Amino acid sequence: MIGKHFLIWLMIMFFTPLVLPMLLSPQTISTHIQRDYQEAVATFGNKGALDHELIAFYRDNLALIAKVVNEFRDKGDDSDKFRRSGDHIGEAIADIPGDWAASVKLQAYNLALRIVIISQYGIWFLAPIAMGFVAGLLGRRLKAETFSPPFPPLYNTSAHMLLALGGFLILWLVCPLPIPLSIIPTAFIFASILISLAVTHYPNY
Repeated sequence: MIGKHFLIWLMIMFFTPLVLPMLLSPQTISTHIQRDYQEAVATFGNKGALDHELIAFYRDNLALIAKVVNEFRDKGDDSDKFRRSGDHIGEAIADIPGDWAASVKLQAYNLALRIVIISQYGIWFLAPIAMGFVAGLLGRRLKAETFSPPFPPLYNTSAHMLLALGGFLILWLVCPLPIPLSIIPTAFIFASILISLAVTHYPNY
């Protein structure tokens, strides 16, 4: 059952970035990126270090994306043929490859920025998860020694919510979703609570 839900989330995570260039203009994506960058600078303070990591990560891992979409744009964008023709519909259709390429390049830059942001938080993401897991083990042991049985519905709810949180985090990474950066550490703390409940109430079969 969880595998089926995971497959659904996997489809959402992979198909949403493909659809976004058709739904969001490059200007909209650029606005989201600028806001994330300004929040990151305000949160971490060291703008120089942030820029250095961002440029290095993009150049080493994602620059190939820009090269591929530029080749596609150059082969498929014939909008110049319609500039003076008066055919506005044809011009709008011909501009689609160029807009798509711009959106994909911005998404690659967005991915680089958000991965750098998560790396800046570092251990502060892992600490609450580890604490939640330990708390769950201690709670489970306490239940076992006090003859208090696990509560499977609570485990199932926690497991599904953990899957949803993980899916949203990956969507936030690969898509320009307008989510404030302060939500991310809050989500990890919430996830630690769910992990604690899931481990504590894991059903005994």
